[in-house]
Amino acid sequence: MKREDNVSVEQFGRSTWLEIDLACVRGNYHVIREMVPAKTHMLCVVKNDAYGHGAVRVARVLQEEGADWFALATLEEALELRRAGIKGRMLVFGYVPASGVQEAIAQGIALSIPNDDVARELVGAAAGKQLTVHLKVDTGMGRGGVLAEGALDVLHKLNGMKRLEVEGIYSHFSCADSDESYSSMQLRRFEKVLHQSTVEGIRPPVAHFCNSAGILTMKAATFEGVRPGLLLYGCSPIEGVPIAGLRPAMSMKSRVIAFKQVPAGYGISYGRSYLTYKPTTVGILPVGYTDGYSRMLSNKASVLIHGKRAPVIGRVTMDQTMIDLSDVQGVAVGDEAVLMGESGNQCITAGDLGSLAQTISYEVLATVGKLVRRVYRDQPKPETE
Repeated sequence: MKREDNVSVEQFGRSTWLEIDLACVRGNYHVIREMVPAKTHMLCVVKNDAYGHGAVRVARVLQEEGADWFALATLEEALELRRAGIKGRMLVFGYVPASGVQEAIAQGIALSIPNDDVARELVGAAAGKQLTVHLKVDTGMGRGGVLAEGALDVLHKLNGMKRLEVEGIYSHFSCADSDESYSSMQLRRFEKVLHQSTVEGIRPPVAHFCNSAGILTMKAATFEGVRPGLLLYGCSPIEGVPIAGLRPAMSMKSRVIAFKQVPAGYGISYGRSYLTYKPTTVGILPVGYTDGYSRMLSNKASVLIHGKRAPVIGRVTMDQTMIDLSDVQGVAVGDEAVLMGESGNQCITAGDLGSLAQTISYEVLATVGKLVRRVYRDQPKPETE
């Protein structure tokens, strides 16, 4: 084994980085676009920094591909996109204080409301200007929103408020990836609200229900809008079910910074949770749970080096992870290790890491690499930030 220096990506920081392939995001957008009716709006969910992919970068390429509606968790996220030149409609799902109403109106950002009391407070802060809102209906998620049986009454009250445009009404599936019966019950509750509001002439023009899982499993719930999130980033919301044409946009990579031989029976990392059962070549990667590489992956995960799997051995520490290089030939210091992504004909997905860490791919994407440098690729050449 030999040493190979490479400072093109890491410069003088730790040799761990994320690669975000924006070409994959572009392609995924069109795959999803083909899944839903042409007239159905796609509210592209780019909240929480686009699930860790970089909201501004992702929104820009989606806008270039034709996306004209974006969904965020906070007003600040929406304002960041506006400052970056992102146009089109925006909807903020989360709580927005009255102090933010004027800015939301000025920037053409719609707010989500759970009831008429909140609407009344926000209208009061609008100072006579028109505020655009979407009413959230709780059909069984048990989170935010008015219960379905009270939604019609709230709609009547909203329609009685001056300077309030009720642009949309929406709900959220709690288990579209796993329970068709329950999801169908949620849909029936929502459809009842839509039917009654239509009869009474107060139905908002845009109804939306489907998240990524719903797009795949609840075709009857597309209505005027759908809200793809995980699908945009190339991951399936249904564990173990790949989606044709989707490509994961995020890879996580590091480099071997050291290696050594240890004898059989040697304890590796904190707690000696792993004892070598033979003479072993132990490699060190400068990545750990501070980078979002979960401690739950200890003694479970593997990384890809030269297209081969090298098991993670011992506890994942704050900023270092040990791997078994015994079965990987010709490894040198500086060689690339893929923690999530592809190498040769091998692949490690966010779903794979989620299963090993007893969580879901959403959490893997949203938490991995908060402090890690991102390298963006989009056809011609990579850009680093």
